Amino acid sequence: MKTILGARIRERRRGQGMTQAELARRLEISPSYLNLIEHNKRGIAGGLLRRTADALGLDLEDLDGAAERRLLERLDEIAHIPDIAALGAEAKSAGELIGRFPGWARAVTALARSERESSETARALADRLTHDPFLGETVHRMLTNIASVRSAAEILVDHSAIDQQRLKRFLHIIHEESRRLSDAAEALAAYFDKAGSADRVLTPLAEMEALFEARQNRFEELEAEGESLARALAAGEPGSRQERAREIAGRELGGHIERIIASQPQMETTLAREQTREALLDYAAGAVLAPMAQFAARARDLRYDVEALAESFSIGVDLVCQRLCALPDADDVPRFGYFSANAAGSIVEARHLPGLVTPRFASACPLWVLYRAQQSPETMIRQRTLFPSGARFVFVARARHAGGPTGFGKPRHYVTDMLATTERHAAHTVYAPDGAVPVEPVGATCLSCPRRECAHRVADPIAG
Repeated sequence: MKTILGARIRERRRGQGMTQAELARRLEISPSYLNLIEHNKRGIAGGLLRRTADALGLDLEDLDGAAERRLLERLDEIAHIPDIAALGAEAKSAGELIGRFPGWARAVTALARSERESSETARALADRLTHDPFLGETVHRMLTNIASVRSAAEILVDHSAIDQQRLKRFLHIIHEESRRLSDAAEALAAYFDKAGSADRVLTPLAEMEALFEARQNRFEELEAEGESLARALAAGEPGSRQERAREIAGRELGGHIERIIASQPQMETTLAREQTREALLDYAAGAVLAPMAQFAARARDLRYDVEALAESFSIGVDLVCQRLCALPDADDVPRFGYFSANAAGSIVEARHLPGLVTPRFASACPLWVLYRAQQSPETMIRQRTLFPSGARFVFVARARHAGGPTGFGKPRHYVTDMLATTERHAAHTVYAPDGAVPVEPVGATCLSCPRRECAHRVADPIAG
């Protein structure tokens, strides 16, 4: 983040017509040291960062916000897309771009996101054109209709002297075949409209994640009501606790949820609002099923054992992971991130963990235990990871049955839940690795991973 901070401080100071000497005097540091900060050769944090924000008339979040970290990660990812990397995009200068021209930085990520969505839609439509029997049958039917109309019309043109009975028959053929052609074309148009809208996944998911990241995965207004609503849940009719918790949360906390969505300026699309509404309803239901005061205390006692917490509160592993991500920030409380992946390997839900990049323009690293867990369903698997940056994380993942009919001959579909924390924070948990646990070199995504010798790479190495 220092590449963003230095450029932002410099631009803000210049915009106010302030000299380096004047700002240095206010900060009680030397102008030479301020010059090093502004050119990203010295870091800035703590009290000095706060004094700098005050001197420039900024909120502390304006200098070191989650939105900028997210933007930096996205620009770095974009810079390693092959077509962009071939142009010589300077990935190391992404922070400078954000600091000096944040509007342009957001515009670049928006364009990349739009291009990604368009490419995904085009690939999906191309695949359907190649393999979908509906399209083949519909196009064949349309060609048959066109041939019939053309034959009848040619007869009428070439034979002007034709009796009324035959004339009426050929006109009837043209009318009927034209109607069938129109019906087929209408069905085809409706099919493509549906196909085009079905692939809009990246943008709404990114918008939803931006809200959760900005709130550090925690919504105090929903937590505050959790304990009282939990009593109402206990006194209610017997039945599925999770369904009743969602019903109670929707009825009692719906107004809070709508206000949260309305307060997020990046929530631009209808689909994003719908997905966010569902995610917040799940969050609210979790606050009812596992009120934070009780959950945090029990989590500490159980050393953040996901399966033990699921049994203790009679909730699913996925909900436990989401509640762990919402724990209040404290020095002795681990910070967690959460990822959920379907059987195709697509990340369908994520809760951000600072320092751990979630790829959105490419697939995540195939070596993550997130993708390995489905080989051993219903079993918690631990992984100790080392990223190219030197950052160490501990991942724990478990594949669960995603619902649907059960019984002999019935397919079982699994979704994998993965909890992530730093190796330092893992020391507070039952998942703390000892020296005997091997460290596995992994990356964020193949496009930006510098491990050129990796045998599991699925894309050409771009980063050096």
